[in-house]
Amino acid sequence: MDRQAHHERKGGGQADQKQWKASIKLDILSDIKVVELAHGLAGAFCAKLLADQGASTIKVEPPAWGDPARREPPFIDGVPQPEGSTLFLAFNTNKRGVTLDIEQAAGLELLLRLVADADVLIESYSPGHLDSLGLGYPVLKETNPGLIVTSCTYFGQTGPYRDYQGGDLVAQALGGFLHAVTGSADMPPMGTALEQMEITAARNGVIAIMAALFQRQQSGEGQHIDLSTMEAAISTPSGLIHPYTFTGRSPKRGGSDGNVMDGMHLPTADGEVTLTTAGTGGRPMEAWAEFLEEPRLLDPKFATSRSRMDNWEELYSLVAIPLAKWNNLDLMRESMARGLVLGLVQSPQQVVDSPHLEERGFFVEIDHPEAGSLKYPGPGFFIDGENPLKGGRPAPSLGQHNSEIFCRELGLTSEELGLLRAAQVV
Repeated sequence: MDRQAHHERKGGGQADQKQWKASIKLDILSDIKVVELAHGLAGAFCAKLLADQGASTIKVEPPAWGDPARREPPFIDGVPQPEGSTLFLAFNTNKRGVTLDIEQAAGLELLLRLVADADVLIESYSPGHLDSLGLGYPVLKETNPGLIVTSCTYFGQTGPYRDYQGGDLVAQALGGFLHAVTGSADMPPMGTALEQMEITAARNGVIAIMAALFQRQQSGEGQHIDLSTMEAAISTPSGLIHPYTFTGRSPKRGGSDGNVMDGMHLPTADGEVTLTTAGTGGRPMEAWAEFLEEPRLLDPKFATSRSRMDNWEELYSLVAIPLAKWNNLDLMRESMARGLVLGLVQSPQQVVDSPHLEERGFFVEIDHPEAGSLKYPGPGFFIDGENPLKGGRPAPSLGQHNSEIFCRELGLTSEELGLLRAAQVV
């Protein structure tokens, strides 16, 4: 038995759709059905955000290979295998998973049956590709007039860039992010890691989908949402594009270069911190001079932001010596207790071990049949004191719910499913 068939037999048919929904602690979107036909992170995360709030979400992957994220490192135990990619495991909680080759006529028919009663379809194919398969928006709208189709691409469905391939770093570069947001003034541009533009696009997609769902309550009609990752980077207020369009002045890289009191990382006895002038009541140097017991910080040469930048090396030497005597947590507790504000530069382990996050119940343990018990960060908010991720399900194994969805919900027989598997349709 191949791996995919094994997962179908192991995971499919063990719980019907109601049981699946009931497993999720908060089911705000439990009456919403989402079909995810995405092979990029923006589409996957957009679907995850809906699934984490209870939407019945079906992830459709190509047979055998699955989502490209399954092959992205790092892997659980360092061993490359499709059920162990930490990227895939992180972006696909609370979804059921099927495999389907929509390039084949039988696969196309099954997808149309899946979306016939769906509320949302999320796809990330190149513009025009679904049209070439007979799955363009007009066909989908005819099949299901209330369907909300969200197309996630790097440059949108129109314009001269529409057919270009992209990536998170490409979106940062073309969106102006690299020009002024990250890096030093005297160094080349530097991108941010962790797929931040993909995640921003996904959140924009969820906002648009929720708005379309509300609008559908009045009109009864679905909509086609055109989601661009590059435009997500541009539209986020970050002191970048807005200052230029409002004033004509272009921000530059290196905003924290030499900015000892608002941006520079400073060493302590066991790590680094970032000081700020927030919380000082407009008297930043007086407040920090008192706390650090360093009266030389009251010198008029440090009185303004500009003068502190002009004399940053001397200022650095004055604050670095007393800071080096503190460990991070004690420094944070004592300074915050006085109303000062600073940021600890924490490692992932320090974040996970944070007593604050532990008390709030921010992290949630979810068991995966192959990857084991995994600790997931919560969504960043609580609803009526509950973590929405609590009681959630792990990312699906490849083809795990083929039998459950194709047989139990769409009415195929086991023999028909077997023939489709033999033909590599599923």
